[in-house]
Amino acid sequence: MKFKNPPGIIPSLDVELGEAKRLVEGITDLKREVAALKIGSLLCWKHGLLKVVSEIKELCDFPVIFDAQKGGTDIPEIVKMQIEIAAEAGVDAFIAGPQGSGSVTLETFVKSCNEHGITPIIVLEMTHPGANDFLTDNASERILEISLDLGVENFVAPANKPERLRLFKNTAREKKKHLTIFSPGVGPQGGGPDSAVFAGADFIIAGRSIYQAENPKEKIISMFTSIKNAYEKRKRLQK
Repeated sequence: MKFKNPPGIIPSLDVELGEAKRLVEGITDLKREVAALKIGSLLCWKHGLLKVVSEIKELCDFPVIFDAQKGGTDIPEIVKMQIEIAAEAGVDAFIAGPQGSGSVTLETFVKSCNEHGITPIIVLEMTHPGANDFLTDNASERILEISLDLGVENFVAPANKPERLRLFKNTAREKKKHLTIFSPGVGPQGGGPDSAVFAGADFIIAGRSIYQAENPKEKIISMFTSIKNAYEKRKRLQK
């Protein structure tokens, strides 16, 4: 699948299913601002992946991204089955951190997604403190380089670490590869949506900043205005 042209907002539906559906119903007309919707593992564990995807898709025509929240990081055989289940549920894109069994799991995740018409989105780095304590130096950079060689174009990288966003963009540019960054970590985790986009993010993933807002729709519109300006500024400087 192809996402809308950046920039864009991806609401993270980390709430009860009923609340998630009410939120979606309120933003269905935001075709310019909203690029996709993200559902997480907790919601799907509670209600079932198929039920959640189908009920969300009944309300809108936004692409649905399934964030397995560190799923896809097992032996290749298990990863294949995870992708098959996601495909049967109608998932459009799958976020995973496929680090089990080294590059074999990563390759299996990408290949299985492609075989089932699912867009693979690879997590490069987490947003919270201590996220890299048990990772070797340059692990994120190595995952990025291998993924780019596999033809992956879409990655998750933290909005609250703009220096890392710049590094990832520069790495892809040096390899003459296209790189689209989806950035969580705005608002409560300290990242600014506009500063993240200026540093290299293309789409902002936002959960609490949206669903805890007094008016989620107005919050999305306001956030989009700020990232659109930052994106246009970034593009002007790159010319």
